Amino acid sequence: MPESGAGSGTIGAMPESPPTSAPTQLALVIHFHQPVGNLDAVVARATDRCYRPFLRTLTEFPDVRMTLHLSGCLLEWLESEATDVPEMLEELVDRDQIELMTGGFYEPILAALPRVDQLGQIQRLTAHLQDRYRAQPSGLWLAERVWEQDVVQSISEAGAAYTVVDDTMFHSVGISDERLTGAYVTDHEGHTLLVYAGDRNLRYLIPYKKVGRVMEHLESTEPGRLYVYADDGEKFGEWPDTYERVHGKGWLHDFFTALSDPESVELVRLGDHAATNAPVGRVYLPSSSYDEMMTWALPTEARLKVGALRRSLQKDDPEGALPFVQGAPWRAFLAKYPEVNQLQKRMQFVSNEVHRAGADPDAIRELYRAQCNCSYWHGSFGGVYLGFMRSALWHHLMRAEAHVERAGGYRVEEIDLDADTRPELVIEGPWGLAVASPERGGQLLEFDDWTIGANLLAVMSRHREAYHLADENPSDDDDEDEEEMRAIQARTEMGREPPTFDEQQRGALTDHLDGRRVTQPYEHRIEDGAAIMSTQLDGTTIEKTLRPDDEGLKVNYQLTAAGGHEGSFTMESSVLPLNLGREVEPAKVETRSDGWIVSQSEGEVGLAASFDRPAEVTHEPLETGSATLEGLQTMHQGTSVRTTWELRLRPGERFEVGLHLRPVANPDASKTERGVSA
Repeated sequence: MPESGAGSGTIGAMPESPPTSAPTQLALVIHFHQPVGNLDAVVARATDRCYRPFLRTLTEFPDVRMTLHLSGCLLEWLESEATDVPEMLEELVDRDQIELMTGGFYEPILAALPRVDQLGQIQRLTAHLQDRYRAQPSGLWLAERVWEQDVVQSISEAGAAYTVVDDTMFHSVGISDERLTGAYVTDHEGHTLLVYAGDRNLRYLIPYKKVGRVMEHLESTEPGRLYVYADDGEKFGEWPDTYERVHGKGWLHDFFTALSDPESVELVRLGDHAATNAPVGRVYLPSSSYDEMMTWALPTEARLKVGALRRSLQKDDPEGALPFVQGAPWRAFLAKYPEVNQLQKRMQFVSNEVHRAGADPDAIRELYRAQCNCSYWHGSFGGVYLGFMRSALWHHLMRAEAHVERAGGYRVEEIDLDADTRPELVIEGPWGLAVASPERGGQLLEFDDWTIGANLLAVMSRHREAYHLADENPSDDDDEDEEEMRAIQARTEMGREPPTFDEQQRGALTDHLDGRRVTQPYEHRIEDGAAIMSTQLDGTTIEKTLRPDDEGLKVNYQLTAAGGHEGSFTMESSVLPLNLGREVEPAKVETRSDGWIVSQSEGEVGLAASFDRPAEVTHEPLETGSATLEGLQTMHQGTSVRTTWELRLRPGERFEVGLHLRPVANPDASKTERGVSA
């Protein structure tokens, strides 16, 4: 594919003026996706209510031509579990009714990835579409329409000619709807790409309004105008209240019937349009996404303020400053949620390890699966709060890392894994590795098992979200004015006490003195094959030594009070056992005075602790009230286990206790990856 991105000789050619009687042009771009780690029952339901009936209806209308994108992770599931759906795709491609778009195979946010993985993910899906479906994709679906200018190079080098983003991104740089009549060209370091604008109005009309109203919108413009509808295909049956409307009452059939009349609307495929039409202008877009995503990425208080401002401008000055009031780009989620930043930075670290080691194909596949976008953000969907999907990404990431050959033995070193200029302590043994943060109260951020593949500390903290503050007054919610957002944010009674929020990120070996969490930084050093961290609080010195052994992590605590101390010392651990393909439920916790085990009855691996001094052990589930497609729902995020020792120290006396943390595999658990792409 030439670097022009649109075929040899197309960029720079003069566009032909359409005749005055030319009908409106419409390009339909439908995106189907189910994320890595989603539940089998959820994907099966979406197939029955959306993918299968949509394609069946489309086969009945051979004159309805469009562009489809299916993520590689969804294709893998369909090709294994619902083979009739891929067969329909093959038929539609063979009769030249649809074009298939490429993209990152496992639907990653391209901007989140190293460039080598951007290219690799795109090339993998392109090759699959060519080999299985005999398709020649020329366009790329940009996951979550997350745009950063430097992705142009990877998209172009991978052979794609065009992509689609939201029209509001064009509006934000002063390009009005009247000028969005075709593709715009953009470039990066000599590589060019055509960019089309998806029409926001159509996104909220289809399929929520009557077909006649959609057609009126399309026909009420200058002749020959190109409209691009680009949105999630799950709106055609899987989203709440859409199945009966779209299929039961025949909305989709009626829509395709209306589109079959060439005198009212001319259907075009973007690949054909890009190959035969010159760009209408040049554009450089800011780092952005669709409006809702950019609002969700804001800190909670800012999100409410921007939402209120946008509603006010929509009411009083819709043609004025409104297009220039933007939220935050996707990367703001890395600042908003430390758990997202930890996953993304760890993914980049593992990517470097895998490629440096020679890019083993199995390791690459596992790495790519760990890059699926849905657990790297949160909005009106479960996102990072969905523990089963979050665990699945960590599972694949750990399996990728386990493929990297090592010299064996033990390793303790400083590495700035989360890119905050302050080092973490990486403690590695044959079982996996632990990551401790001296800066964050000396706690463990990861406890990784490589045998099965799990980060047993992948617990989501209980963050204060805008929908928590807006619950009593829904009109304050930034999305409440949009019909689509109302449909997927229906309020549900939580049936519980007001939510509890965490002030800091959760982990393990989180220290509490006299009931107060120790959050201050710990001094640290590496000595004799161990990581040693220490701090002082109210005259009491806390020192802990972490050393790997064959089975896990040995931990030794020493507390010394120069003037004596009477109170308590608590070590808290927040644990999420690996339970692939199942929703996160309250864990099974076994406690004794000298240890505890946190597991799931059918889970693959849990976490065990033992200690050489009797202690009081208590535990509680960690829950969030989080936005989902079905409204606000209670979600289990993990289990907090507190181990407490009483302190009665005379001046200068030392309290010492030894612990052992280790992953514990469940011998009765199925070794198949339930609900995880195989």
